[in-house]
Amino acid sequence: MPHATEREAGPAVTELAHRVDAFMADADLLTAELWAEVADGPSGSSALSEVIDAARAADGGKFLRPRLVAAAYAAYGGREVPLLRRVAAAQQLLHVGLCIHDDIIDVDRVRHGRLGVVARVEGTAREAGVPAEAARRRGDAAGVLAGDLAISTTVSALISAPAPTAVRMRLAEAALAVIEQAIAGETLDVFFEQADPAATDPLRVAALKTASYSITLPLVLGAIAAGAGDDVGETIARVGEPLGIAYQLHDDDQGLFGSSAATGKPAASDLKAGKRTEHVRRAYLAASPEQRAVLDDLLGRPDLDEAGADALRETVVATGARAEVTALTAELVTRAIRTARAEMPAPLAEYLEELVAGLTS
Repeated sequence: MPHATEREAGPAVTELAHRVDAFMADADLLTAELWAEVADGPSGSSALSEVIDAARAADGGKFLRPRLVAAAYAAYGGREVPLLRRVAAAQQLLHVGLCIHDDIIDVDRVRHGRLGVVARVEGTAREAGVPAEAARRRGDAAGVLAGDLAISTTVSALISAPAPTAVRMRLAEAALAVIEQAIAGETLDVFFEQADPAATDPLRVAALKTASYSITLPLVLGAIAAGAGDDVGETIARVGEPLGIAYQLHDDDQGLFGSSAATGKPAASDLKAGKRTEHVRRAYLAASPEQRAVLDDLLGRPDLDEAGADALRETVVATGARAEVTALTAELVTRAIRTARAEMPAPLAEYLEELVAGLTS
């Protein structure tokens, strides 16, 4: 997603974008304070420090989620930077924790173009002379524990934010509700792995696993921290869910057709894993017997080579699945922005419109 400042915008959204950009100037340091609190706590140890260091080193990306927290906080009238920093850091830490767990489930060792926690800790153990199987187990355990720690620290950070008790409780409750949704989405995703792709529901997975914590929650946390009323969550959900699903569809498209440099993940990793995306579901529904044979033979093969990946991509295009998903992405974005214009502060609606322009370009 591009920055809001990449396209010509009105004065209100330009001011909002400048405030967000100024806040995000040191985005890579956002979670440092929260990790330091854990490391300095009574449970701190050299082993825990190694796990935390690995999690911090694996953090990165576009920092979309704390950016959305900051945009909503400013748009709904928030002005206290320490509160915003705490809430935005908690949101980023939740992202880190869920990504670490997701990488374990998907057996991905690289994210954002860098080694993940499992690979880092396992590599360090091997370098120290730990036997291969023990090093692998240590890496897997470190990933589980680092993800757990990031998620628990997220809730702790919101409960202890510099805000009135009622606000802190609303922040924590919103995060816990979304964590449950994300777990439900991840569970569906895993259970769909061995299912007939035509019978899966990737849009439901995207709503639970991606939209809930990548778009809706950041906006809700920012709005709550700024003092927005109890009904703000419902308003934001009407915008966040379609935007989040569109975001996932775009991400899946990049996973299929983009380069590893653009995605930060190994090329064709989704195809090798047999990921049940909306592209794949629609391709199966529309496939001829010959095309179905290609999908059945190649999708989910760990040894898939580039020629095989190209054959799968060609099939997704030839069945019309990619064109349908592209059209659906644009439809979802249009619906979300229409709702945002009607129900959100105007600068935030315009900011979101500018931010998601890359999904339909």
